[in-house]
Amino acid sequence: MIKMIVSDVDGTLLSHGYINPKCIESIKKAQEKGIEFVVASGRDYYGVTSILDPFDIKCSMILGNGAQYCNKNGEVLMNCYLDKEKLKEILPIFIEHQTPYMIFTTNGFYSTLKPEVVRDRFAYRGKVRFGNKMEDFLPGGPMSDSPACQIQQFDSIDEFIKKDLDIIKVEAFSHDESEIQKVLPYFKNMKKIAYLSSYPDNVEITNENAQKGLILEKVIDLLNIKKEEVIVLGDGMNDITLFERFPYSFAPNNAEKVIQEKAYKVVSSCKDGAVSEAIEYALENL
Repeated sequence: MIKMIVSDVDGTLLSHGYINPKCIESIKKAQEKGIEFVVASGRDYYGVTSILDPFDIKCSMILGNGAQYCNKNGEVLMNCYLDKEKLKEILPIFIEHQTPYMIFTTNGFYSTLKPEVVRDRFAYRGKVRFGNKMEDFLPGGPMSDSPACQIQQFDSIDEFIKKDLDIIKVEAFSHDESEIQKVLPYFKNMKKIAYLSSYPDNVEITNENAQKGLILEKVIDLLNIKKEEVIVLGDGMNDITLFERFPYSFAPNNAEKVIQEKAYKVVSSCKDGAVSEAIEYALENL
């Protein structure tokens, strides 16, 4: 019997700002049966709650690709933060290649780039990849609460790492996938980090142990749940540790090819209600 459902957000539950109503219905149905619903995302806490709160869904969360595990009230129960000293190795790579990036911390979002540069580059990427409107990211727009619109600029990396905050992840992005592919080789042999991509046009760098599958193993130990009592859902390479460590993995048919190949079952697309299909299958068959 399934006791926990773990789902990625972007590309799995959320399709270009849209959640299929069937998914909301199935999530609530599972919760009413006492099954734990957990979000596992590269997003931060407010990035998830801004999506789920309108549907009155409260759940625990794996955030920053595994840097944090929070309960439904946002209290951090486990963490695995990036060593701030690693910024001395990571940031110069992005700065040298003029790759836009932002640092997700426990107290805000930062970059050496001007806030409007990060916002506008992120907005243009959103226009190219997701069909967003550029003006959506301006003050008062529907995307104005995204991390890229809340950047605080700093000049000195040495001074920044003295700040009293923890690093969840560093994310670089571009509308041009080749721009990201150029910087990836620099991280291949870098110690004490993990680097994964939600999409081919971004890279997210975390502590080497901040991975969704690794922290989920700790979570189920804490809750005394077996791996066979968990289903996991995801579509991107930052979900691969879930698929490698948990037998009942479900991929929407829009997922990366390698994710679909590792999946226990491939279901319908994110837009068509992949999460709902997986939940209903699990309730009936597992």
